[in-house]
Amino acid sequence: MRRSFNKDELGAAFQKVGAILAKPLTVYLLGGGAMCFRNQKAATKDLDLVFTSRGDFLDFASALEKIGFTEAKQVETEYADMMAAGIWRNRDDFRMDLFVNTVCRALSLSGKMAQRSELLGEYGKLVVKLVSNEDVILFKGITERPDDANDIAAIIRRSDVDWDVVFEECVAQSKSTPWYGLLADKFADIEERHGISVPIAGKILGLDRQLLMKDALEMRLKRGMGRKEAIDDLLAMGFSKKELEGL
Repeated sequence: MRRSFNKDELGAAFQKVGAILAKPLTVYLLGGGAMCFRNQKAATKDLDLVFTSRGDFLDFASALEKIGFTEAKQVETEYADMMAAGIWRNRDDFRMDLFVNTVCRALSLSGKMAQRSELLGEYGKLVVKLVSNEDVILFKGITERPDDANDIAAIIRRSDVDWDVVFEECVAQSKSTPWYGLLADKFADIEERHGISVPIAGKILGLDRQLLMKDALEMRLKRGMGRKEAIDDLLAMGFSKKELEGL
């Protein structure tokens, strides 16, 4: 079983990287690492780090090599699905998952996310910022890793979450690639496992149903159904008249 690393060990790793970087760079810390520094969990098995440019990612990866990390060639499916730019490990199985702007080809480090982040510290030439609790929830809400629902529950229990921020960022980032369903499923999992009702769960599920409904209608129309016939078919599937009124 892989061991976990506490915030002192995480800070020491940042210090080693920052001491040998060729030039200053900023990285955004999300996931369990951000939770550790906020005392929302005692330790984490890996760090999720987001860079705003590929150049910064390459500079950081080069520094990792110099302190004994190597790039992993094979990882578990749930981690491979996150589509990291690179996953690096050392002999202690301390792992860093590195991303350039986007995680899981779905959620990007937006300007508002960057504004909401807070400075963790400056480690030599390395500046580390923590993404907000709200944005950690979003990043963890779209993954398939089994412990992420537990982590979100821990954040909710220990923090005052602004759910309007979570909802607005979700809507803003779903305009090109909607992922309401992933978040709705994660919130349902949290309620089932932990008995925590997320205030925006119903709205997120409603947006997901709207997308499903529109896709289902378009598919039927393309197959040659008349509009009334298609609507009747959707009613038979369980969509309500109220939901279908806007189509």
